[in-house]
Parts: sequence; structure tokens; C-alpha cells
Amino acid sequence: MKETSILSQTLVEEGIHYRLMESSDLQAAAECFARSFQREPMVRQLGIQKEEFIPFALVCCQQAIEQGMGLVAIDESTNEIAGFTILQDALDEIQFDITAHQNFLPIFEMLGQLQSKYIADKKITAYGEVVVSFVTGVHPEYQGTKVAFLLFGQSLELAKAKDYKKMITEVTGRLSQNGVRRRYAFTPYASILYREFLFDGQAIFGNIEDQSLSCVLMEKSLLN
Repeated sequence: MKETSILSQTLVEEGIHYRLMESSDLQAAAECFARSFQREPMVRQLGIQKEEFIPFALVCCQQAIEQGMGLVAIDESTNEIAGFTILQDALDEIQFDITAHQNFLPIFEMLGQLQSKYIADKKITAYGEVVVSFVTGVHPEYQGTKVAFLLFGQSLELAKAKDYKKMITEVTGRLSQNGVRRRYAFTPYASILYREFLFDGQAIFGNIEDQSLSCVLMEKSLLN
């Protein structure tokens, strides 16, 4: 596959090895996913615990492995996963049964509103045109390092190798929003203020500490 030829020149920086996610990574990648998102504003607000996150993380990672749409960062000194990232076609869906995980519904609703608006506005009708940087996370021990941004950069290369024309990403925190915009030249397209988002008529994220904080959908052309 074309992406293999690009990522065969594997990036190793400061003892961290960046490569495609493999079947043997499934459990550890899901664990990293669940742990890393305990700091995410919506997850904290809803009180979703790591154990609740694991089933969703397993489904996402399995789908990414099957589609060749996941990357991991491996600490060569310990052979442990330091971080991960998952891409998804904008018209694809994660095959996750939400019925037993109702706590996730407000998150799915907010992200779904932003992505549906983008798809409708841009009239996206064909697979292979727009890719979503679905999620990027790092193990708590690697927070504050370059791992997340290097993973994100590698995901751009993977998306280009798969001939996508544009990438979008929904970024939930101000630090990540600033980094994606400044480092990788993404442009904000649409946003929802947490304090203004209603779920079943309630401002469910109204108690998030930073009342100016938004979830922002950003876009970037991959043709340059």
C-alpha cells in the first residue's frame, strides 16, 4: 500500500518510534486512549471513568487497525505505547453500541453536530475525499512532550498517502486548538461554546470552568 512506503521510513525522535498501529497494539492502545482522555473537558464534566471508556476505545482501535488508519508512538526504552492517533473517513462511523453507554451521548451529539454541518456545507458525498483526525492522545507520563504533535504530523502524512484532499479535526481544548492552528496551519471552520450547548434541553457542559471554551472544528487542505 502507498502509505506503507511513506511510513516505512519510520520516525524515531528522542527514543520514541512512530509507526502504524498493529493488531498486537490493540489492548495497550485502548488503555492509552482511555487514560489520556480522563483530562478532556467533556469527559471530566460527565464523570466518565477510564473503565467506561475502554469498550469504546477497543472498538475505535480495532477499526483503525483493520483500516490502516491508526498510528502509535512506542517508547523504545520500555516498548510501551506513549501515544496514539486515529484517522477516520468523514463519511464513516465508529460501529459502537451506545445503548449501554448513555454517558457518551452528549459528546457524540456535540461532535456530530459540527461534523454534520461541515459535510452538508461542503457537500461531501464520496468516500476518500475528507479524512477526520478522529482522536489523538498520549499516556499521562508523556503529557507536555512533543509526542502528540509528532503523532499528528505523522497522521497528516498517512492521510496524504491515502490520497485524501482535506483533513478536519474537532479540537476540544484551547492548548490543542492553538497548537493545531499554529503548528499545522489548520483553519477554524465552526465551533460550539460549551456553555451554550444544549442536550435534552440542558446546558450539560455549562459548569466547565473556562466559560469561553469551545469545541472547534478545523480544516486543512492536503493538496499543498
